[in-house]
Amino acid sequence: MKFRVEDIPEGGREETFTQDENWLDDRLTGERERSFHFVGPISVRLVLSRSGKIVTVKSRIEARVDWVCARCLEPFSRTLKSEYTISLKPRPDSLPPEEVELRREDLETEFYVGEEVHLSPSVQDQVLLAIPQKALCREECRGLCPKCGKNLNREACHCQNEAVDPRLEPLKNFRVN
Repeated sequence: MKFRVEDIPEGGREETFTQDENWLDDRLTGERERSFHFVGPISVRLVLSRSGKIVTVKSRIEARVDWVCARCLEPFSRTLKSEYTISLKPRPDSLPPEEVELRREDLETEFYVGEEVHLSPSVQDQVLLAIPQKALCREECRGLCPKCGKNLNREACHCQNEAVDPRLEPLKNFRVN
């Protein structure tokens, strides 16, 4: 996803792409075992506009993902959606020599070199940031019983849950007046 800055009209331009489900494999190679897999293409919609040398990119991604629930370990599918806006500016010749306090708009700004903007890394970052650390099949998922391992969403277990962490045992008789 490369665009020449001069080819982006000030009024804007819209581009749509589809990337295959393996598009992020190079970025995810360090993952030991993933609890998710992309199913089908990753859909990317970009709206590019320009003011002088500053390029604004509004993007929307959608991808179908198969997950393993972090609580009950059951597989489920869900569509991952994300939108973001970023500004691209020409990289300055030199960086400030001292520490600079970042403003909010600085966090939404990236730099480009030359006459082209390369958007693949930014869009890949957007997809990766949209992936939750712990995906749940549903918010009210009850998970697994820590003793017998039964899926508490399907059936109740009859385990006694009165065990207290031995480190917290002294607090059992604590009273506040």
